[in-house]
Amino acid sequence: MHKVIVVEDDRIIRRGLCQAIPWEENGFIVAAEAADGAVALDLIKKEQPQVVVSDINMPFMSGLEMAKYVKEVSPDTKIIFLTGYEDFKYAQEAIKLKAFDYLLKPVNGEQLLEKVKEAAEEWQKSVRKEKQINESIPLLQQAFFQKLNRDREQQIDIETELADLGVQLTGPYYSAILVQYVKEGDGLDFKEQVIPIIESLIGGMDSAAMEASPDRLAILLSLDRNDDPAKGRLAQELLEFVHQKVGQSVTISYGRTYANLFEIRNAFLESCLAMDLRHIMGTGRVISFEDTVSETEQHGNNLADLEIKIENQIKLGMPEKVKNALEQLHAAILESRTVSLPDLQVLALKLGAMLFFESEKWNEEQTGSFNSSEMYHDIMKMQTLTEMIEILNRIIQQWSHTMKKRKEKNHFSHVDQAIKYMKEHYYDQGLTLQKLADVIHVSTPYLSNLFKLEKGFNFGDYLLELRMKKAMDLLREGKLKTSEVSEQVGYSNPQYFSICFKKYTGYTPAEYRKG
Repeated sequence: MHKVIVVEDDRIIRRGLCQAIPWEENGFIVAAEAADGAVALDLIKKEQPQVVVSDINMPFMSGLEMAKYVKEVSPDTKIIFLTGYEDFKYAQEAIKLKAFDYLLKPVNGEQLLEKVKEAAEEWQKSVRKEKQINESIPLLQQAFFQKLNRDREQQIDIETELADLGVQLTGPYYSAILVQYVKEGDGLDFKEQVIPIIESLIGGMDSAAMEASPDRLAILLSLDRNDDPAKGRLAQELLEFVHQKVGQSVTISYGRTYANLFEIRNAFLESCLAMDLRHIMGTGRVISFEDTVSETEQHGNNLADLEIKIENQIKLGMPEKVKNALEQLHAAILESRTVSLPDLQVLALKLGAMLFFESEKWNEEQTGSFNSSEMYHDIMKMQTLTEMIEILNRIIQQWSHTMKKRKEKNHFSHVDQAIKYMKEHYYDQGLTLQKLADVIHVSTPYLSNLFKLEKGFNFGDYLLELRMKKAMDLLREGKLKTSEVSEQVGYSNPQYFSICFKKYTGYTPAEYRKG
């Protein structure tokens, strides 16, 4: 039965509307009646009726005033206004308030009943549509995260995708947290209970909690700074909140922080990689990506230094140097004879996770010979140091191969464009990383990271080398003064040029010219 509430200050008319119309025979029940809008509002809030039939002109609170508040207390309720001929001017305002319809008094019972039926049918359609939208939102959210995970090298307009999901993140820094839980029935509505905690922790910065999969919640964060402690604090408080308030064990992971919205994909994938190690790192706890790739058991200064060296070279995208450093690590572990098999497995998992992640970043076709499950399985089965080195070397080889394929396909990358411009304008005294980034239309941090990733060196080192080699050529020719050479290779101060030249070559310009 649909509910109807009748609001009319004239008792006789109100009685007639309630009793003279065969409501129940037509699937309706008069849930309440009221003589003014103020009383009616409380009844509407309590009963949540499908239809309200109300006079427009009433004492204390008119029907029009009441309608303004109905949208707050019962937003889906349809209102049909009744008005006398002399109050017909109010009909225009009723339309502005999006009333379902209005009828002139005296009201014909059959006509009113038909209008109420139409209003109830409209209510049914709007509720059904809203239900369909609400039911589809989790599926749309899951599809978004599947796209991030599946199409890793495909360019995705993250901002537009999030806007379509009703999410807007303002940054300036971004990260992601994953909550893995056991879904029981409808399960815990994490979004409803987690968002207030997120808001309190990050001081009003925006964030979004969404379903990454049926048993996994993803929280996308805006942070104030790169080292914002809110991320780790939020993860820990979420863990405690769920344990204490709900009594459910969850595992929480989070990735690193990034300065560009499109890089939130990296933070999400890092969170996934960390989460994939939960059976190794332990469930029912917080796991950061840094936990899985940076923390190592310390077995002497030499081992510690080599592990850090390998991690840094992996982050810089230098597979050949990683391979050489791995050989050194192999020898150091053999020499130490103190590293247990469990310690080797932990080390292999951490380095393997880093190598696998870097390899997958370059794997455009996603058809590599490794996947994370196979890698973890191989490492947990290994019994010797030699096996560990073989497993890691296979991933390095795959990484090197995918990098080579990508570079062959994209032979003229942003860095290549930058290097071409630098070779043609090395003499420009105003040549900076910022100017170079503006020329090729990318951000300065992005270009700086790209130099290290693709070439293994930074902008400043390459520009110095370029200028010094040109200066060496000019000095060997012997036609120009040192001050002229300085100016031609981009230095306005000859003294500073001489200092840079000696630091680079070991000779002053004059000594080099004589030699």
